[in-house]
Amino acid sequence: MNAVERETSRLAALHEYRLLDTPPQEELRAVVRIAAAVAGVPTATLNLIDEHRQIQLTTVGFPGRDCDRDDSMCAVRLAEGRPVCLPDARLDPAYRRNPWVTGEFGMIRFYANAPLITPEGHVLGTLCVFDSEPRELDPVDLNRLRDLAQVIVAFFERRRQTRVTAEFAAATEARKQWAEALLDGIDVAVMALDSDFKVTMYNRAARANHDADIDLESAPEEIAERFQLYEPDGVTPIPYDELPLMVVIGGRGPVTGKQMVIRRPSRGDAVVRANARALYDAGGERITGGVVALQDITAEVTRKRLIEEARARLAAANAELTRSNADLTNFAAAVSHDLVAPIAAVGGYLELVADEMGGETAEVSGEAGEASGEAEEHVRAAMAGVERMREVIESLLSAAAARRGRGSDTP
Repeated sequence: MNAVERETSRLAALHEYRLLDTPPQEELRAVVRIAAAVAGVPTATLNLIDEHRQIQLTTVGFPGRDCDRDDSMCAVRLAEGRPVCLPDARLDPAYRRNPWVTGEFGMIRFYANAPLITPEGHVLGTLCVFDSEPRELDPVDLNRLRDLAQVIVAFFERRRQTRVTAEFAAATEARKQWAEALLDGIDVAVMALDSDFKVTMYNRAARANHDADIDLESAPEEIAERFQLYEPDGVTPIPYDELPLMVVIGGRGPVTGKQMVIRRPSRGDAVVRANARALYDAGGERITGGVVALQDITAEVTRKRLIEEARARLAAANAELTRSNADLTNFAAAVSHDLVAPIAAVGGYLELVADEMGGETAEVSGEAGEASGEAEEHVRAAMAGVERMREVIESLLSAAAARRGRGSDTP
């Protein structure tokens, strides 16, 4: 990582702590006072260095003032991440022209600091002690100054963790409320249990399936009875170890598409399709509970049953129609066959009568002749009727033969 990348990471860490331009905490003032006492100087400060500024978060012995980063003594060797101790800053070329030394901002002679280093190694600033008179600082006291700097970083870290925890809790609560609102807005019943079989989530659709005063805290062995859960026949209670939530919490899941019946005395039974999944810990190894979704398929099941019943009735009607058609065909064939012989006999007799009348007509005249003529007309009409009857019978026989040829199941 080059210098630019290190500085970018350092600034990101500094801003993550959200310390800049915030009121100083009393704990920080106390630590800075102790630092001044350890060094035996009247003045000390806690400095943070951002992109452009040195911010004096809290001070002891002087009012303090922020300044440009280029004017900061603490920023001179900040990237080294090591303590600095100058008995007389005027003697160090890197510091002698600094405005805090020259008198523009201050008259610092003795100067020492300990860097504020985060657990990730980022230098946020320094715990700084100084005096207007030159002096020495014992190495033991310099190490104590470093310890105090780490106390300050620990305070920063505790404050950051508290904020992150609060933000996480708030975000979790917001997500929980959002999830509950979402789940309450759907028509699928959703219920979740933890590994101790305690109900952790129970949405509106799930509540609608059961009495409002249902016991959610009793032993899980009674869950099928309490929630009135039955096999698809609506009569057989579902065994405890076959309940979808028990299956997945026991590590035998997931459960997909299991059909059940919920007995609802006040609303009528509901047929549901259950899908259940296990819930795991952050590592994805230990089962911490389970969730089940129950989709109401009562209308779907009822529709399928009505369709099946309609198909059964239609099949029965088709069978009856086929039988009736077969009976009609057989009847038509039998009747037609039985009519052939009598009609043939009638036709034969009429032909004989016509022949006899034809001979007699030639021998008579007058009124007798006219009567014979009318009789001949009647005979011819009768013979025409016989001929039409023969055609009808032949048509019936042909139709019956055709139906037999197509099969008796054809209407």
